[in-house]
Amino acid sequence: MTKPYTGYDRDPGQITPGLKRLVEYITFLTGNELWNNGTYAPRPMRGKTAPSVHGTGRAVDLSWRKMPAKKGGTGRGSGDYNKAVAFVQFLVDHADLLHLEIAIDYHPKPHGRAWRCDRGTWNTYTRHTVSGAPGGDWFHLEISPRQANNAGYYDQAFATIFNQKA
Repeated sequence: MTKPYTGYDRDPGQITPGLKRLVEYITFLTGNELWNNGTYAPRPMRGKTAPSVHGTGRAVDLSWRKMPAKKGGTGRGSGDYNKAVAFVQFLVDHADLLHLEIAIDYHPKPHGRAWRCDRGTWNTYTRHTVSGAPGGDWFHLEISPRQANNAGYYDQAFATIFNQKA
């Protein structure tokens, strides 16, 4: 089902609790193969003057780039684009429940691709539209404002997806 896309609405001054919890689930469920490469950042969109949705606290960049472990720590990222795509597709398949509004994939040629809630399908770009494409090693995701301030909602949503009690 298609829904209106929100885009930039307001700056809450920090990452929203709902997005924070969603990112925690994503990194946990992927075993840190997708990792948080950036959330709250009030700034213009790359190459534009309009504000980025990162400034709403409802956007995250998730990288699949393989990063070696630092001394005493663990590595992150699978380095496996196809595994990352499969998990992002899982999120898109549950977009209504997760209040996902957009997923941008910067990797594929010629100019990346994006899924949006207002069209309900992936669109492969045929001209330069998003900075970082092609070849980018991350996905950009945005959630709607509806549950952005409700971390507990994402506990319930994933319990529903996996048919368990929250």
